[in-house]
Amino acid sequence: MLRALSLLAFSFLAAVAQAAPVPLPKYFSAPIPVNAADANYENFGQYEFTLRDKTDVKRGHYWHLYADYTAKLGEDPRRAIATFADTMKKAGWQVELLDAPRNPPLATFHYVKDGKDAWASVALGEQARIDLVEGGVQPARIDLPVPGEGAVKAGEKADFPALKHYGNAKLASTTQDESPMLVAIDPDKEPVQVASGSVVKQYEGQDLGYIEPIVAYADALKRAGWTIVEENTAVTTGDPYLTAHYVKGTTDLWAHVHSRGPEGYQLRVADAGAEKGVAKLKAQLDKACKVPVYGLNFDFDKATLRADSEAALNAILAFLNAYPDLAVELAGHTDNVGKPDYNAKLSGARVATVRGWLVGKGVKADRLTAKGYGDTQPIDTNESPEGRAKNRRVELRKRGC
Repeated sequence: MLRALSLLAFSFLAAVAQAAPVPLPKYFSAPIPVNAADANYENFGQYEFTLRDKTDVKRGHYWHLYADYTAKLGEDPRRAIATFADTMKKAGWQVELLDAPRNPPLATFHYVKDGKDAWASVALGEQARIDLVEGGVQPARIDLPVPGEGAVKAGEKADFPALKHYGNAKLASTTQDESPMLVAIDPDKEPVQVASGSVVKQYEGQDLGYIEPIVAYADALKRAGWTIVEENTAVTTGDPYLTAHYVKGTTDLWAHVHSRGPEGYQLRVADAGAEKGVAKLKAQLDKACKVPVYGLNFDFDKATLRADSEAALNAILAFLNAYPDLAVELAGHTDNVGKPDYNAKLSGARVATVRGWLVGKGVKADRLTAKGYGDTQPIDTNESPEGRAKNRRVELRKRGC
């Protein structure tokens, strides 16, 4: 019983210690009471500071809080912001902006002393809003292996072998998402389908900043040979994420990291290469006489293959080499955006490019035909981006089937 109580007390103290607020820097001086317990803290965050002729985003330890100023400084925010500036200057801060006429009055401060480089913003509305960034820090480093066999195969309670968790984050759940994974490989263009499903792992972490896992994973993934396809760490959106792609031979992996700030982050992974394995393509072709192959991506409105099509091309090549007596039609399909005649022409040109690539790799030309069907054979609705992405595809069709 005594041991149980001791363990309970230890757990309680550990929880209290974990929940303890991160104190504000000692060099931060304000003319009003400020309490770290009232602050939202991010171990690595960012804030966009207003300067005289521009704004500037600073990253580092980030505190954000509201505090009452009227009890100490009175009801006039213009006088109060001047008092703030005087107090901060006495503490060694430089006044980069003091805009008392502004509504609400705003001041920006910079502290460079004793190896510290910090920025603070104070805006006085009904309450004082204080934003403080202490620079000179970076997210913890993640070292990821170069993806190999089984790189993204993992049990429900384990990290992906090629994508381990960040820092002290803990795996909370693992789910299989059967919906297609879509990626915007071209800015300002509709997303494309890169895989028919994905595995999603949710991680929880204490004091994580919204951009922290994104910045850390972007660095780690690039060092492990991945290409960053999408990355959003903009201050204005408040929705940090990144998407990365790894291609080598027939290995075709996609990873999407979506930050939830202090609540943790989500890691979504799709093994597109496994979907295009020789055995799977053969089974689907035998069953339905045709099989869609996603991952063949082209430059917008052109028949030029993108570099990220390498894995899909290699998968088709491996399949045709495994069955040298098989003859197929490469069927090109589009969504219904644009004129039907143009869509038919474009889809035909695209599959002709795929055919040319395969013939160039040694596949006999008489085994391959290519035809564009445009938007005449949709397999999903054209009323949504997801449906249109599914309709834009190249199919392998068994000739004579």
